Amino acid sequence: MAAMKLRPVITMAGFAVALLVVGILVNWSPVAARLSLDEIVTGIRSLQSPIVAPVVFVLLYATATTLALPGSVLTIAGGVVFGFGWGALYNTIGANFGASGAFFFARALGRDGVERLLGRRARGLEHATQRFGFVGLLALRLIPLVPFNALNLGSGLTRLRWREYLMATVLGILPGTLVYTFFADALVLGSVDASHDARARVWLAGGMFLFLSLLPLLARKLGFRPTGEAPGVAP
Repeated sequence: MAAMKLRPVITMAGFAVALLVVGILVNWSPVAARLSLDEIVTGIRSLQSPIVAPVVFVLLYATATTLALPGSVLTIAGGVVFGFGWGALYNTIGANFGASGAFFFARALGRDGVERLLGRRARGLEHATQRFGFVGLLALRLIPLVPFNALNLGSGLTRLRWREYLMATVLGILPGTLVYTFFADALVLGSVDASHDARARVWLAGGMFLFLSLLPLLARKLGFRPTGEAPGVAP
């Protein structure tokens, strides 16, 4: 019984140590200078391999997402380095691997550990995903009223099966991934091609990006509340 109570504490301590190590690497080592968009793009391109570069990129993306680090910079980097088609594919694979990693980490951490990590928001996330199940999670992915990383951890607390979680995540994040990747690819094309078609693509990408950014606000204005009775869920 005592071992069961200590389990989330031990897991949480291990996670804290991992974050501390990452923080040291980020702030007090040459790694810090490599985390900008330009450096990530340069680093991936320097691999000069059609196999190694995608594998390294996907592993980097999955690790960052599992550790609840923002993935937007990596999504943009994927579009810049690999273009729209391959970039969207690698971004999707990396994001979904990372989301699954965070989901299983939350299950290993347990309720107490996740509540220590997310605070009162943890109960709201658990309530939302458990009450609405697959459909609710899909809606929260499509209209990001809840931060991506927080939703990964909150979903791990529920009885939602991993297959349902994975399918909702794959479908839910696809539109946003496509828009971000298309936006990055269009900017790259626009910087090297001054033709009318290239400029039109940049404007189209910018409009899609703006709409995606305003989608959560529009959803709230229209009264969309997939979290129901869980006011602590809103970001």
